Amino acid sequence: MVRLRAFQLAGCRLRFHTGDHGPPHFHAGVVDAWEIRVFFLQEPPGYEVKFEVKRVSGRTVREILKLAAAHRAELFEEWERSQADE
Repeated sequence: MVRLRAFQLAGCRLRFHTGDHGPPHFHAGVVDAWEIRVFFLQEPPGYEVKFEVKRVSGRTVREILKLAAAHRAELFEEWERSQADE
C-alpha cells in the first residue's frame, strides 16, 4: 500500500494498493470501521463501500469526493506510479 500524497483527511487512511485492478481508484477508510473505494476519474467521482462495521458518514464521503475531484490529475499520476511499483 502507498499513502496518498495529493491530500490527506484527518482521521482517514487514504491509500493506493500496489498492483491493484482498474479502473483507477484509491482506498479510504478507518481501521476496523469502514473502507470505500473512490473512483476519482469519474465525473463526478464515485465510490463503493468495501466494508462497513460502523457506517461511514455522508459528510466524510462528500469531503473525500470533493477532494478527489480537486486533485484528480495528481491522483492519476500517483495511481500510475503505484501500479509501476508492483
